[in-house]
Amino acid sequence: MTATGSHGCGRPHHGGYDGMGIGALEPRMLCTLTVARYFFQSFAVPQLEGWTRALSGAEHLLGRDAAPGFACAVLRVVQAMRRSRKSVFHFSNPDCSNCAARLSGHERLLLNALRATLQDRPDNAEGHAMLLCEGNDTSEFLEEVEALARMMEARPHRVLN
Repeated sequence: MTATGSHGCGRPHHGGYDGMGIGALEPRMLCTLTVARYFFQSFAVPQLEGWTRALSGAEHLLGRDAAPGFACAVLRVVQAMRRSRKSVFHFSNPDCSNCAARLSGHERLLLNALRATLQDRPDNAEGHAMLLCEGNDTSEFLEEVEALARMMEARPHRVLN
């Protein structure tokens, strides 16, 4: 996993960034992305302990009761993706406001797979997953995405609905 940025954080941008950025994301996708980015950061730069901010960020966004289950579901998606992918996953630095406003191509594929699952479009979810997982087995990843989607649909919290 590689964090990317260039606006004060010192990390170079890699290709494949979405020109629209995160402004067009619905709240539940932004919440998912934020938590996922801190988990990505935990793997890319372990000394920053991004996992602690993933948990505290989820709690801030969702409250104490919903946060642990949601954060664990996001982590399971991330871990399933990591087991399937072979190359580096590019993500935007969550600690740099300018970088965090940009969506990497890999992040876009992850969110598209989740969105398609939430919209009951399994063929679309599978297509995004296949690209994200580089043609490798997507079954575990898609199972975890489906579990996250079910959790998001079942939660009465305004951010997840």
